[in-house]
Amino acid sequence: GVWLFVNPNSYKGRIAQEVKTATGRELALPGDIKLSVFPWIALELGPASLGNPPGFGAEPFVAVDHVALRVKLMPLLRGQLEVGKLEIDGMDLRLKKNAQGKGNWEDFGEKSGPEPARSPDQGVEGFRELAGVLIKDSRISYEASVVSNLNLDIGRVAMKSPVPVKLSFNLDRGADAAGLSFTGALTATLDPEAKRYRFEALSLSGEMRSKGDGRPVEWRFDTPLVDADLGTQTLKIASFAAQYAMARLTGSLAGEKIIDAPTLNGAVKLDPLVVREFLPRLGIEVPKTRDPKVLEKLAASAQFAYGANAAKLSGLSIQLDDSKITGNAAITNLDSMALAFDLALDQIDLDRYLSPDESAPRPDEKPVELPSEKLKALDANGRFSINRARLAGIDLTHVQLTVRAKDGVIRLDPLKAQLYGGQTDGELTYDASGKVPGVRMTQQMTGVDVAQVLKATIKSDRLSGRANLGMRLSGQGRTSEALIKDLGGHVDMNVADGAVEGIDLWNDISRAQALFEKRPIPPASTTRRTRFDTLKASADIAGGVASMKDINVASQNLRVTGTGTANLASRAIDYRILVRLLKTPPGQGEDIGKLALADIPVNITGTMADPKVRPDLEGIARAALQKKIDEKKDELKQKLGNKLLDLLSR
Repeated sequence: GVWLFVNPNSYKGRIAQEVKTATGRELALPGDIKLSVFPWIALELGPASLGNPPGFGAEPFVAVDHVALRVKLMPLLRGQLEVGKLEIDGMDLRLKKNAQGKGNWEDFGEKSGPEPARSPDQGVEGFRELAGVLIKDSRISYEASVVSNLNLDIGRVAMKSPVPVKLSFNLDRGADAAGLSFTGALTATLDPEAKRYRFEALSLSGEMRSKGDGRPVEWRFDTPLVDADLGTQTLKIASFAAQYAMARLTGSLAGEKIIDAPTLNGAVKLDPLVVREFLPRLGIEVPKTRDPKVLEKLAASAQFAYGANAAKLSGLSIQLDDSKITGNAAITNLDSMALAFDLALDQIDLDRYLSPDESAPRPDEKPVELPSEKLKALDANGRFSINRARLAGIDLTHVQLTVRAKDGVIRLDPLKAQLYGGQTDGELTYDASGKVPGVRMTQQMTGVDVAQVLKATIKSDRLSGRANLGMRLSGQGRTSEALIKDLGGHVDMNVADGAVEGIDLWNDISRAQALFEKRPIPPASTTRRTRFDTLKASADIAGGVASMKDINVASQNLRVTGTGTANLASRAIDYRILVRLLKTPPGQGEDIGKLALADIPVNITGTMADPKVRPDLEGIARAALQKKIDEKKDELKQKLGNKLLDLLSR
């Protein structure tokens, strides 16, 4: 009788009124409503739309082109609900918030009073199965994000039985965000009574459309089984594989107490990756490096564990080009992001990763801003060792350092390394806790090859020898330039069996003497080298200027004493030394003559890289005159002594 005599379209007005009463929203049913009753109670309608609540505009909250729902009649007569496939075609769901932050989906379907009690024998026994859900060509929008081409196909749904699921859509998050396409498939077995959920043959894939090189980036995630047992609070993923562009990650995951106090552990492995090709796929420009062959290979593996507000990596192995890091690392407190680590690096040349050297310094180049605020949140404690490293042209071996960072203060202590045949040992503190960053350093070097150190650091070959060096330095500054200008402290230096390159004191003094005596000036030295047995000096540093008061150089040919200053920022030098010639150096045909055993003043100016040596002519004259006076004194003393002896003998 229902099928013959009932026209569901006659009830559109009543249906719309009931929806209006229940939800406060307008229901529009411009399309036909079709009803059948056997063997299914089938309802089809569309197009249809449901309006927004007041304050959200006139456009509908949701609109559909077609909806179909079927329920088996005979089981329903026995009090059992068996639903056929629910089909929704062309759905357009528009989610939005108003100025007060309230969403148009809130308060949907709320009842004004308590729901009436149901008697035990009232209604159907309950849900038994659903033939499936099919959503086609639909759209969901929320603010700037839009899910389009949404297609969802859920197969037969029955408890404890495998349910096939397929899903695909496109996600657009606005002009400034990467677009995403998504395709997924899995088979789900749901057992709510036992609180166990299994997802088999899980496969997710798609493309990410970033602002990088323009090509869509493919991504994928696959796992044969995800087993979640909420009764025992366990989770198990025996294996998984994830891929983004050419980066491929594999691993496993297991969890316990996943509801009350989650703990997770497993393993991950990153297959070898060409970094230079991968970075552009992320929209990141490949940095320019001195060596164009770096950033070719990256690979990693580790075991991981999460729990008790901490995350740990053990058995860590990272391969970057020809460098390998091994060890353990952890975030011991996820709230404060406190770090702990014990890492070892076999070898690395950091200079290969720096920007290429420029042919000439840029006049507008600004001093480097020293980090401050970002370091105040750093909380770290760990050890780091490097078997061999090159940094700023300096070759270091067997490097050992312990890092402690807290509240903006970073301390490296001890800081040890073997350096050019010698050893360095000390500590370094960088203090960014105040308004202006500061540095404190104590360092002791023993048996170090000075020539290699100077060549590596300041590109100078002016000094050679084996040195012991001790220093205590401190300073403050917001930039590297300000820090150098503020440096203060003390330095002690003792160099043995070396030479000062670019300066031939004997030749410079000989040429000055010839000029003073108005005789032919000997040719300039071709070696420009002054050898010494020992060079000792100490310096007090204040305001970035090193003041030396006890320069002492000794060799078989000469003795040098003096004072001077060196500006660490401008590298300008200004020394005044006294040279005493003891004998003619090998290869010098001219005898030291009048200047032997005389203190000859010499001025050394210019820069550390280009010193200028100028003997003091007036000083030479005084030295020569003083030598004559000393000779006359000796002659008079000898004559007086002889006469005194003659008188005594009489």
